[in-house]
Amino acid sequence: MGFDLGHTISSLSKLALRTKRKIDNEKSNKKVKVYELWMNHNYRTYEPTPKGGYKSYIFDGVPVKERNFDRIYPSKYKDEIDKPIGDVFSVEVSSFILNEKSYKILYPYIKNEAQIFKVKCENDNLYVVNITNIIDCLDYDKSEIKRFPSSGRVMRVIKYVFKIEKLRNTTIFKLPEFPKGISYVTENFKNIVEKNNIKGFKFKEL
Repeated sequence: MGFDLGHTISSLSKLALRTKRKIDNEKSNKKVKVYELWMNHNYRTYEPTPKGGYKSYIFDGVPVKERNFDRIYPSKYKDEIDKPIGDVFSVEVSSFILNEKSYKILYPYIKNEAQIFKVKCENDNLYVVNITNIIDCLDYDKSEIKRFPSSGRVMRVIKYVFKIEKLRNTTIFKLPEFPKGISYVTENFKNIVEKNNIKGFKFKEL
């Protein structure tokens, strides 16, 4: 019996193709973990001055050309003053603020999904993050949603189910239903934060 080199090469090519298809299918079926991104209140909050200065930190997911931010400082309320200062915090729920350390670490991962503005706080350089990556990825058929009776708009999501194929290459995003609300992140963002010991975020898995 002779050795059929052509047949052997053909068989190996088919095996390689089947293996590639299997790996691609496993990747496409792999679950993408999504988290709500909250602030950890074990760390000190910041306040704006004047009192209504928080309004300059409100964003709705749309890029802005420029923004004048009111000055912020660590809260001096009695129940806050003894808390440690973290690397991240928020003045208003629709945005968050990074210190120099967290900015340098996170910037490469979020630069294409956000606007980042420098803001002065006492002697520190801080960075305000406006998430502009809005993804329509909520699966309405499988999620549990409460709506406003009058308009039918989404009031809140009781159970989230996402269209995972829309989140494959995403690090951080917002939902079009809540552009002035919190941000959502994938496991990649969470892993970066934890690996680099960035203090101040809290993750709620959905």
